[in-house]
Amino acid sequence: MGYEKSKAHNLTSRIEARKLGVALLLGCCVVIFTYFISMSDITANQQPFASYTVREDAVAETKNIQQTLGEKILIFPLFDEKTPVFYWLFLAEIAGKETEVLPETNANAPTDRIMCDVVNPRSEFCDVFGDVRVHGGGNSSAVTLVSPRLGESRWQVLPYIRKHMQNIARVSVRATADPLAAPRCTSVRNVPAVVFALGGFTGNYYHDFTDLLLPLFLTAREFDGEVQFLVTNIQPWWLLKYRPLVRRLTRYDIVDLDGAAGAGEVLCHPRVMVGLRFHDDLVVDPPRAPRGLAMRDFTKFIRAAYGLPRARAERAPRPRLLLVARNRTRRFVNLLEIAAAAERAGFEVVQADAKFGDVAAFAGVVNSCDVMVGVHGAGLTNFLLLPEKAVLVQVVPCCGLEVMAAHTFKRPAEDAGVRYLEYSIAVEESTLLEEYPREHPVFTAPESVHRQGFYEMAKIYLGKQNVRLDVNRFRPVLLRAMELLHDQ
Repeated sequence: MGYEKSKAHNLTSRIEARKLGVALLLGCCVVIFTYFISMSDITANQQPFASYTVREDAVAETKNIQQTLGEKILIFPLFDEKTPVFYWLFLAEIAGKETEVLPETNANAPTDRIMCDVVNPRSEFCDVFGDVRVHGGGNSSAVTLVSPRLGESRWQVLPYIRKHMQNIARVSVRATADPLAAPRCTSVRNVPAVVFALGGFTGNYYHDFTDLLLPLFLTAREFDGEVQFLVTNIQPWWLLKYRPLVRRLTRYDIVDLDGAAGAGEVLCHPRVMVGLRFHDDLVVDPPRAPRGLAMRDFTKFIRAAYGLPRARAERAPRPRLLLVARNRTRRFVNLLEIAAAAERAGFEVVQADAKFGDVAAFAGVVNSCDVMVGVHGAGLTNFLLLPEKAVLVQVVPCCGLEVMAAHTFKRPAEDAGVRYLEYSIAVEESTLLEEYPREHPVFTAPESVHRQGFYEMAKIYLGKQNVRLDVNRFRPVLLRAMELLHDQ
């Protein structure tokens, strides 16, 4: 009798535990589902930055690009597309038996398989192995895996690291067991391929690196050039601008999937990745990266691509300090005074800012310097060109922008081996005082402006503000930078 009671009690306990587990699982699913639905309502107009419009001089540059690159690249206009239906799909092999974590692969796994992560709130990525056929054409491209082992499955993947962008077309990724249901190959190449999109925030220097160049490096570097790029929403001027980096990642022609080079063609590869690997903004997480790649691998790659001689900053009698001279908002209005203060602190001062399209020339200037000083903005992305042990000084405008500024550059710089210093200006150093009285909520209650959303905040604190640096208040930062350089 005691045994029966004990057995019944154990059975009841197991049932209750299972009920609790199911309830918790359902609760988590509801929360996650609600979150993703809310995320899917974000429109392109709610993104942190406006999309870049190609300038007329950049468009003119594209006339000679095919001759310059000698590749299959055709120009086509940007297009708009309504946000597609959100697909509630989990990261799993489509056979539905084993869940797999990207980017690792199982050596004993079947050669024909698809692994897709479309649940990540920021980006989408599929890795397809086997008889893979890529069909380009118009504004819609499709990737098809022919596999009798797998059932019919389909994903819709946005091949850009910001999955809610509306000016990027999705790519259909599917598996079919019927070879007759798949398009026939017109070209076969026995190397992996990467399908990704340009556009989005392309043209903003910071986003060029965090949205495209670093994710492209994480996706393609493991193949040592033996990989082909299949590009949608192509921007030939962008490929020309970053040609030294792109050509170091692939030895093959770049195919425009939307233009005549891709339309109607069926390109067959043994492996196709749709989208780019993305960890965080300008961040590499080595445990998740192929071959354990780290941020310093990326900066080493950049130095090699541009032929930059300095891998590490060394002690010097007068270290070189680069003042990033922005031309529009968030610029130094007393640049000469700041330069004089830096010289008094023992630096040789260089004043420069990159010109559109001339990355290589500016890269040499940055790499020759030991310290870079600039107001928060895309120009500080040039820390990637500094030698290791150099110092980045980010000047943070008022008011309450410290968290955003640190997220943008602190960890990325430190991961690259660059020492990071931050200087938050006082209200008296902001040119906003020329537009608002000192007692205005813009200064006394900046949190009230931040609560109105990113665009209201950015319109005032990023769009209207310049900096008149108090050189006496800033001097300790210059001296600290000098100390860091001497501590080699």
